[in-house]
Amino acid sequence: MENETVFSGNPQELTPPAKPQKRKYKHTRLRSQDKLPIQITFYIYIGVMVIFSMIPLYITLLNSLKTNSQVATSIFSFPTFTEIFSNIGTNFAAAWNIIIRYMLNSVLVSFVAAFLNVFVASVLAYLFARKHFVAKEFIFTLYIMILLIPSILGMSTLYPMMAETFGMKNNYLAVWLPVLAGGQAGALFLFRTFFGSHPAAVYESAMLDGANDVQIYLYFTVPFALPIILLNFVSTFSGQYNDYLWTSLILEGDMLTLTPVLFARSAEFNSTQQAVGYAAYLIASIPLIFVTALSLEKFQSGDFAAGLKL
Repeated sequence: MENETVFSGNPQELTPPAKPQKRKYKHTRLRSQDKLPIQITFYIYIGVMVIFSMIPLYITLLNSLKTNSQVATSIFSFPTFTEIFSNIGTNFAAAWNIIIRYMLNSVLVSFVAAFLNVFVASVLAYLFARKHFVAKEFIFTLYIMILLIPSILGMSTLYPMMAETFGMKNNYLAVWLPVLAGGQAGALFLFRTFFGSHPAAVYESAMLDGANDVQIYLYFTVPFALPIILLNFVSTFSGQYNDYLWTSLILEGDMLTLTPVLFARSAEFNSTQQAVGYAAYLIASIPLIFVTALSLEKFQSGDFAAGLKL
């Protein structure tokens, strides 16, 4: 018959196959930080810190939905749904009319300052990381020495130089030039460290294929360093957007940025327009949230974690 097994005379064919033995696993001891009480402590600590960090945002959002009298009564009280829908249009419309012009000024000033700072520092970092020239390390040290001088010390000479010598009073160039001059030192140090970690073979291969420095910078250096470039862009944008001292000294009138205007209106917000003030603070945070959200994906990517070597 078909499918019959023919015995060939080998005794081993009659022996049933051995059952597979179960592998014995040793019980691995948990590390001290993996034990349940420690993990519970971690979760409690992190939860408390998150609550503390969210309380200011919660209070700002809550009070932007109330009337001025309700805010004056208690900043923790809850308005009804009917009051929320009636107050949200009134408060945010009034706040929008107050700050929209100055917020756009801040966005323009901050974006240009951050772009110029990133562009100049990245080009300098490429030269210091990939080019060889006389006294390179000495010149780089001179740049880094700028970081040892607090920027506030230069205000006494910077203001008369910009306002009187160069005649840039109430001019955005007086804001961009100091940011470009002082901010590139820290960005240069950060970018050069990052660019130096890139594999040299990639650049050598591109040069052998005929690529020039501009092409290497645009198609290799910038894509490789995009996470750190975005990090510096966001930090420069945020610092300039929130700047109060220098912009309040050099700018005035319709050229003012948002932070000096909010400070000037703080007394009015605290007395008669408290709910409008909270709404204005929320609207003012939109550009920062937007810029940070666009860069958050790069901050969390593996390229950023693997490439940052400081």
